[in-house]
Amino acid sequence: MSLNSDDFLVNVPVLHPATVPGIPEGVRFLNPGVPGAGDAGASFKPDNLPMAEPVVKAMMAQFAELARESRRLGDISAFASGIYEDFHKGSSFAIRDEIRAEQAGTREAAEAQKALSKAQTELCLAWALEEAALELAGLEEKLDGQWAVFEQSLGLEHDDALDPDAAALAGAKPDLVPGGPRVPVPVLMASVLAYLPANAGLFCADSSLVADWEEYGVSFSPALPETLSRYGLTGEWRQALAPGHLLCLSKRPDPAKPWLDRPRVVVVAAGE
Repeated sequence: MSLNSDDFLVNVPVLHPATVPGIPEGVRFLNPGVPGAGDAGASFKPDNLPMAEPVVKAMMAQFAELARESRRLGDISAFASGIYEDFHKGSSFAIRDEIRAEQAGTREAAEAQKALSKAQTELCLAWALEEAALELAGLEEKLDGQWAVFEQSLGLEHDDALDPDAAALAGAKPDLVPGGPRVPVPVLMASVLAYLPANAGLFCADSSLVADWEEYGVSFSPALPETLSRYGLTGEWRQALAPGHLLCLSKRPDPAKPWLDRPRVVVVAAGE
């Protein structure tokens, strides 16, 4: 499989390679234009991203602050909408959109470009939230090590777990599990599909999302040999062919997002 080919799989629902260990070689992770995040190998950076890297960099700085401070999805949604409007209005790509629409003489061209801009914004927000979760997970791992040393210094053993005082001490350790807000799956999937090349498919190692897809009527079967060859896979996998709106957990097409009408190949583990 050539890296220059559109025959590849993009991982969903996460964007960072570090978040999903053990992904097959050849599966790519969508980079929504984040500077310095890597543009080759396991990374797929769309060619038609509307926002330039300096704009994305400024936006990501605000998203990173939001990701560290917010714990409610409502905060995320409201802030993301405001960020998009702030960066879109009066920007170079917004002016370019207007010129293109005027030259084409159609409103559809401007709306399509605006949809791509919003999709890129949502993907950047998802990237920022994942980075915050990874940062928090790293802090938790470091804290676990320090806490173990602390317990050893107090002479606590595993057998002391039944002691009320020891149990109370163990319960005093802060819980840093990264359970903060994330971009909703339907929004994320619609944004990913907006940038997915025609021949590209999806790869998912998230069993809960696979179960949700099946509830919406996505039917998986053993992957065909031609599918494995096309995407450079070996071993046992399952595949499905489903329209984008089903993958966004909607049983109805969205007239505002015609790219969701296209059937997409989805590959999951044989046991998912």
